[in-house]
Amino acid sequence: MKIISIKSYRNGYTGIVEEDDKYVLFNLSKNGRSKRLNEYNKEEYVDYNHFVGMISKFIPYGSFLKEPVKVESITIEEFGRVFSKIK
Repeated sequence: MKIISIKSYRNGYTGIVEEDDKYVLFNLSKNGRSKRLNEYNKEEYVDYNHFVGMISKFIPYGSFLKEPVKVESITIEEFGRVFSKIK
């Protein structure tokens, strides 16, 4: 799984992860609860750039990472580690 978009808020993170067959919009609270808000099947997009171009109409383009970052799971520790590297 790779993080392709991440934004930090006072109460946690929101962003998008790339899985094998889909992109997942999620919310992760500081208490460790994660919620999948929406899923987008990869087969509906020509490629990664097409997906980013389409979804950036709704999610600020600035929240997308220049290079996706591989993570093991959607946890507060993993996302804190990634976010501290990109600040």
